[in-house]
Amino acid sequence: GSNCGPCLDADEKLLSVLHENPGEYNLISYQIGSDPYLTYEGVQRRMYYLPPECGSYSIPYLHVDGVHELHPHLAHDEEGYLQEDFDSFQGPTHLRMEVSHTLDGQTVDIEGSYEAGGDYPSLDLRLFIAIVEKTTYNNVGSNGQTEFHHVMKKMLPDQNGEPIEAIALGELVVFEASYTFNGEYDSETGISNPLDHATAHTVEEFEDLEVLVWIQDFETRQIYQSALSD
Repeated sequence: GSNCGPCLDADEKLLSVLHENPGEYNLISYQIGSDPYLTYEGVQRRMYYLPPECGSYSIPYLHVDGVHELHPHLAHDEEGYLQEDFDSFQGPTHLRMEVSHTLDGQTVDIEGSYEAGGDYPSLDLRLFIAIVEKTTYNNVGSNGQTEFHHVMKKMLPDQNGEPIEAIALGELVVFEASYTFNGEYDSETGISNPLDHATAHTVEEFEDLEVLVWIQDFETRQIYQSALSD
């Protein structure tokens, strides 16, 4: 969140590690708190990762593969997120994902596929699709950050993803999706006036959009694989 003081240091510590590991991760940022780009979908993604008894969230916070969580600034006695965290969270996957997208005005058309090198029998697997803006500037707030990266703009169909069937070894599944951003850019969004996707958008530059897809077990929160089209 651009008005969250600790988010400045957290972002710097996180990116200092990620920049040393190019091509080894995918990243999505949910701008929440009192950030101008706060959306209902983003808030619900943060709430999804909270214990059931918690009614409110704190930021900044980081979830890796859905199941590893830590405060990227306060972890390790305020050393923050470290290379050893990155290394310990990495592991093999037996699921291949690919995605591509095209842009026509304010419409994003998406094509993708996933192929299993093992069995994924869960009954609550879901495919998540997020349209993301690589870099944003108009949501700068009070915490000293001057730009924000991989900012979620819309989830398809929403923050709950799309339920999919269990995946069997060798199975190849192809999927498609499309979304048109409505209206014009809304410069007045904020915590008291969250974005209404039906009438407006907060995309600063459509050519700067990318698409992130991932498969996640909605019950256990485990993410099995992700892919990026930039």
